[in-house]
Order: sequence, then structure tokens, then C-alpha cells
Amino acid sequence: MQLDSYLEIFTTMYGWAFANIFGEIITGTGLVVIPFMLIVFNAWREAKEQGAETVGVFGVIDRIGTQLIAALFVFSVCFATLPVTSLHSISLSYKPRPTATDPNPAPVTRDGGTGSTFDTAMVDAIDGSMSGAGGSLSNVPAWWFTVMSISAGMNTALRAGINNSESEIRAIEELARIATIEDPALLHSVQRFYSECFKPAQSRYINTVRTDISASGQAILAITNTNYGPNDVGWMGSQLFRTEPGFYADMRAANPVQGFPINFARDGDYYNPSAGAPPPYEGYVNPDWGRPTCKEWWEDAAGVREAMIRQSDRWQNLSNRIALVFTDPDRAKDQLAMLAEHLANPSFVDTTRALGFDASIQQNVGGAVSTIGVFLTQLFSYVTINPLLNGLLMMQAIILMGMYMFLPLITFLSGYNLKVMLYGAVAVFTVKFWAILWSFTVWMDAHLVNAMYPEGFKVTDFIRSTGNDYKLTLMAMLMMTMFLGLPALWTVMMSWIGIRMGTTLDSMVSSTSKTAEGAANRSVGRR
Repeated sequence: MQLDSYLEIFTTMYGWAFANIFGEIITGTGLVVIPFMLIVFNAWREAKEQGAETVGVFGVIDRIGTQLIAALFVFSVCFATLPVTSLHSISLSYKPRPTATDPNPAPVTRDGGTGSTFDTAMVDAIDGSMSGAGGSLSNVPAWWFTVMSISAGMNTALRAGINNSESEIRAIEELARIATIEDPALLHSVQRFYSECFKPAQSRYINTVRTDISASGQAILAITNTNYGPNDVGWMGSQLFRTEPGFYADMRAANPVQGFPINFARDGDYYNPSAGAPPPYEGYVNPDWGRPTCKEWWEDAAGVREAMIRQSDRWQNLSNRIALVFTDPDRAKDQLAMLAEHLANPSFVDTTRALGFDASIQQNVGGAVSTIGVFLTQLFSYVTINPLLNGLLMMQAIILMGMYMFLPLITFLSGYNLKVMLYGAVAVFTVKFWAILWSFTVWMDAHLVNAMYPEGFKVTDFIRSTGNDYKLTLMAMLMMTMFLGLPALWTVMMSWIGIRMGTTLDSMVSSTSKTAEGAANRSVGRR
């Protein structure tokens, strides 16, 4: 039996464990026979009120017999348990939904372990040690076992009938929201580039007359340029700063940068022994590394951008997915670098102190604090698929546990009523079907996202309010409507169907009783 979440494996066991405890209390105290006694008493009372001469003895007997047969049937399939329908006789499994970090998850089982934290925390649901009650706590009445099996089988079949993969944009969003920068050296490099290259370039841009910018630079900044546009100069990897003369190509790091060997053609302020000139002073030694241009520092293999992309396997996975959306490799790298800059949250530091001990410590701590702050901002800014879906699936598992727990008790309190048996089946099927509606929602969301972003997007749009904020707001509204509205609509429709079926069943039972009474009375009359 394939279930819909890790938690449901354990809540299913808990629910029926509590249900068996309720059942043992009812049977152990002898309360189990009370509904049968009430059926006999009510049949006699109704006959008395209608007049014994009108109903007749055989009419009363037939009425009691019909109701007792129906009650015994409900009792046997909805209350009495059998070892053959024990949850331990089947394999409870769950196949996790494909995600950006695990596109091909393997199914997990109750007996083989789910690999989740629930295994240790809820192990007593498997071995029954959560209760000291005797007997098996995993037995399920035949009717409810059948309903669970049919519901689970239909869910599995429907889920297999659709391609439920997310869009690449949603996968990128998921990875972007959980991305962090944990390397203090990288944080320090980002901080240095921000202070030594980006802020000076930005200041130079502010003081530049717009007509002095080349035609290609004007095209980059044009409001109609959906790839870059006027906001291009607002981040470290600005295309204008990288391509326009007088900016990154003509600016150098204020201090030596590890990974960039000395190049005397570029590092003219270093002492070149081959030039024949004497050293500045006796004992002078060049630094270990050169001072690259800002363009080299950003774009080269040893540069800041490549360090951002290669910092961990998670970032490499994100880089690979971004490359599937952006055909231009340079733009793909810029998207990832833009996210890293946002997470690092650098601030301007005077270049004379950028390599000092105090500044390094301050930046490392500041970067870590900023990462935490960004995470909290992400957590509360937008509704996203995975947290919402996981929360809803956990809620569904808890609701099903409560339903399983009370089904035998409700069956008993209803007097083993056929209508309650039907209502319970409809309720279980309805709640189980919520998971399929959420799968449909994920499928539909993937298509809507692709429709919303046909011209491309910025990764940082998904984790902060930027140019496409109205689209994110619209997507959040649509997603909430689908995740919550579809199950609500489905539940209302199934409630109406259940009520109609219950009314029809009542009419059938009443008609059967009257037919039996009429036949009995005609038999007495002939005698």
C-alpha cells in the first residue's frame, strides 16, 4: 500500500493502534452488545406505538431481523478485526516526490526504514510499544482496510498517469532558497571585490555624462533590454562595467589577489628584475600575487565569479539547472553570481583596511549574520511549493490518523449504522484524494511558471522583491488557490455526494423493512 508522505506511514500505524485500543475497551466491557439490544428495543417500541394489531408479531420479528442483519454486517466488516487485514501483513511504502536535489528518489518502506527522522522518533508505532495493551494493535476491520487499499491504489495510479516533474524555474527557485555561503574565504573575496572594484566603478558611472557612454553601453542600459536594462549597474557583475572602456578593464584590485600571478605587463608598480632597474630599496621583495584588473578578477578561472559557482556541490547543481534555462553561458554564470552576492550581502570597506585582521573577522561575522538574516527574510517573504506541500501532506497524515482512530468508536456509537459505514468510506477517500489534487497543482504550477516567465528571469527575483514582484504575487495567489481551494471544493462536492448516497441507502433499508412487514402481515391474514 503506497502512502503519500513519510509521516503517513507512522500516523497510519498510530491511528489504528488507538482504534484497536478503543475497540478492546468496548468489547472487554461488554458494551459491544448494547447497539443490538437497542435495535430490539426500538423495534418493539415502534410496533407498540403503531399498535400491535396493525404491525403484527411477524412484522415485528421481520423488522428486528432486517435491522439486526444490517447491524451484524456493519459490525463484522467495520468493527471486528481480522489478522489477515493487519497492517503488518502488507508493505506500507512511500515514493518521495522528485526534487531539485534528488530528481530520482527511491521508494521507502515501513519495514526497510524510511531514512527520515521519523524512524527513530516514531519507532513505537511499528513495534506497538507505544501502548501496554495486549493483542495486536495493527489489525484493521475488513471494510476500512478495503477503503484504504482502493484509495491508495487510485492515488498511485493517478500519480503515475501524469508527468509530475516541476519546471526548471521552480527547481532553481527551490535550490536558490536553500543556498548559503559557508566559506569565509569566499565571503572575504566577495567583500574585497565589492569594495575595490564595484563601488569605485559605480561612483565613476554616477559621475559619467551619459552621452559619453558608447553605443553598445547605451544598448545595455536601454529600458527595452530585458536581459540587462537600467538596473544592470546595481550589482557587482554589471555587463556595462565589464564591457565599457574606463571601468573594470581599466581598474585594478587595490591589493594582491590570491590565484593571480604577477604580470609585469599589467603590474607595472611591481619591481621587475629583468628590466634592469634597481629595486626600490635594499631587500625589497614583490608580493606573492599580482593585482588583476577588475575584469580579470571577475571573469577568469581564478576569479570571484567562478569561486561562487564552484563553492559546493549544491551550487554546482544549481549552476547546471540554470544552464538549462539560459542558453548564454555568461548569463547563466551571472545569475548564480547575482544570487551569491545577495546572500553575501557585502558592504563597502576602505581598501586600506580590507586585508587587515579586524576587517576579516568583521566581514566573516557580518557575512554569517547576513546569511541568517537573508534566510529569515526568505522564510517569511513568499509562499513556496515545497514547504507548503510538505506542511499540507503532514496535515493530511494527522487528519487521517484522527479518522482511523475514531472510525470503530463512531461505528459503535451509531449503532452499527449502514449510513455511517458509507460516510466513513467517503470521508477516507476524500481526504486521501487531497494528495492527488496537490500533485495536479504542482503539475499545473510548472506550466503557469513557464507561461509567466517566457522571456527569462532573475534568480534573485524569487527570494527578494525586484522587478517581477507582481508576477511572484500572482503566482503565490494562484498557488494558494490551487493548494487550498481545490481540496476544499473537492471536499464540498464529496460531502454532497455522500449525503445523497446516505439518503438513498436509508430509503432502501426502510423500503426493505416495510416490504418484509407487509409480507408478514399478508401471511398472517391468510392464516
